[in-house]
Amino acid sequence: MNDTLRQKLADLPERPGCYLMKDQNGTVIYVGKAVNLKNRVRSYFQSAASHSGKTNLLVEHIADLDTVVVNSEADALILEANLIKEYSPHYNILMRDDKYYPYLCLTVSQPYPRLIVARRAKNDGDKYFGPYPDVGGMRQVMKLLQELFPLRLCAHRSWPKGHRACLNAHIGRCPAPCEGKISQEAYLRTVAQVEDFLRGKTTGLLKHMEKQMALASEELRFEDAARYRDWAAKIRQVQAQQQLDLSAGGENYDVLALAGDEDQAVAQLFFVRRGKVVGREHFFLTNRQSAPLPVLICRFLQEYYGGGQLIPPVIYVNAPPEDGELLAGQFSQASGRKVSLICPQRGDKRRLMRLVQENAALILQQSLQNQKQRQEGDAAAVESLRQVLGLKKTPGRIECYDISHIQGSHMVGSMVVFINGAPAPKLYRRFKIKTLSGSNDFAALQEVLDRRWRRGREEREKGKQPLDFGHFPDLLVIDGGKGQLSAVCSQLAALSAAPTPIISLAKREEEIFLPGQSQSLRLPENHDARKLLQRIRDEAHRFAITYHRRLRQKSQTQSFLDDAPQIGVKRRQALLKAFGSLKQIRAASVEELSAVPGMNEKAAAALFDYLHKRQENDGNETKWKAETETVCYTNEGDRG
Repeated sequence: MNDTLRQKLADLPERPGCYLMKDQNGTVIYVGKAVNLKNRVRSYFQSAASHSGKTNLLVEHIADLDTVVVNSEADALILEANLIKEYSPHYNILMRDDKYYPYLCLTVSQPYPRLIVARRAKNDGDKYFGPYPDVGGMRQVMKLLQELFPLRLCAHRSWPKGHRACLNAHIGRCPAPCEGKISQEAYLRTVAQVEDFLRGKTTGLLKHMEKQMALASEELRFEDAARYRDWAAKIRQVQAQQQLDLSAGGENYDVLALAGDEDQAVAQLFFVRRGKVVGREHFFLTNRQSAPLPVLICRFLQEYYGGGQLIPPVIYVNAPPEDGELLAGQFSQASGRKVSLICPQRGDKRRLMRLVQENAALILQQSLQNQKQRQEGDAAAVESLRQVLGLKKTPGRIECYDISHIQGSHMVGSMVVFINGAPAPKLYRRFKIKTLSGSNDFAALQEVLDRRWRRGREEREKGKQPLDFGHFPDLLVIDGGKGQLSAVCSQLAALSAAPTPIISLAKREEEIFLPGQSQSLRLPENHDARKLLQRIRDEAHRFAITYHRRLRQKSQTQSFLDDAPQIGVKRRQALLKAFGSLKQIRAASVEELSAVPGMNEKAAAALFDYLHKRQENDGNETKWKAETETVCYTNEGDRG
């Protein structure tokens, strides 16, 4: 288990929600739901003996995880279904179609609507409510609605003249519109009551049932009291609104909420497509100027949707953004249709917005907590390093140096800086070794330290502000063994540098060498000081080898045209496009070269002289021919 995953497990909320397990490539491999995310997710990482073979295999591939908190277990069920359909995780049981949880459909497209069960929501003019994970509870509510607000049950869209009512009308379960016993106006009023009930407007009805339950209990009619109690419980269970599935509208929109602190903020986005929450993302924003929420929302909208993202017709935000009308106009123009920025005030969108805000606040809280723990851990590691090395003061600035090359070619050096135990990438520096022609790590380190120290002294003498190299380290770390350490110490002595603690870290046994000591220092694997030194050394190695690879790749793709006079990137591309290869360019006359778009007679003559003089000076026709017949690739990826 890596440190990131271990920290996320420690910070899991005790809330209902869904969790997404990811592999080392960031691919979602499992989606699950939980009443208590902390207890459920942590259970995966308990004793393997208590798990099935499939679960153990899943846990072996987990490298990261994300969570989404919701308000209820019903919401978690709905979100889990949507996420499984969206990501198709390898370890989930996948549904073959959309027939999952049922909906209640009020057929308002008919003159006399009825209430039916539907397996999927359609854009057919009817009103859909749900989906409902508790199918039994849903049918109980349908039965209750039929008793309280009876609607027709037959499937006829119209009735022939003289049609007789069915049995339901005779037992009071149907108002019998087929026989004209109820007007269409009165019938539609009943339909409106059913719609209000399904939208969650049940407060008055629940109070009435509680009153009837109490009255029946006082009159010792316990069976009636139990029936009222069960009805009320079913209503509360089903009417716990599923905020994460609004399929009745089948709309496409995004919901954005920002939560901010003094110097940072989190933007949480939920993506709703065809009425379903199909995904979410969060982004961290720096807020060093403590900008207000409308400004932060405006900046995020510009950054996110201005970068080529698909813009939905509606974006709901938790506060009106600055210059909202101007932004909406820009988005409308970019997408070719009207785009609205809306701050929801009531209804389903407002409830969903509150949920998105809760997720944003939770992510921000976890980030701040992790940041605080990292700072405390870094400070403890630096203090532990001070004690191990016997330093007089805590090393606030630690610099580490490494050399990278292949048999002396493209030799480079790297300098990484850690401040108070944390990396400071803006202070990293790289060096191209200039004075060596062979493979000599010791001399390369001496050159790097010489250039670094001299540059630092120049900055201080000139009073440059802010200082770059002018801040000298409290501790120097060298990637290597005794030889590298000795070379650096002798170079600093030649520079008459102020005494600076220096150590080297040998990679094979993770031995720490100190000047003037023949015996190395070895720390336990779990020692904080050792882990800190390894982080610093590995970062220096990564930075050096990245620069070395870049130079090596550049040399492999370099063309003779790169050094030609008056030939830049655009002219080089135009020449390769016109002639196809260096051989054809060399064979061209000055007039042919000047005819290439972007060229002129002066540049063509200079290029002609350069190519022919280079061939003569080379003195190796075979080598020139081989090189000019090779397909050339420029840095921009154009081919000749």
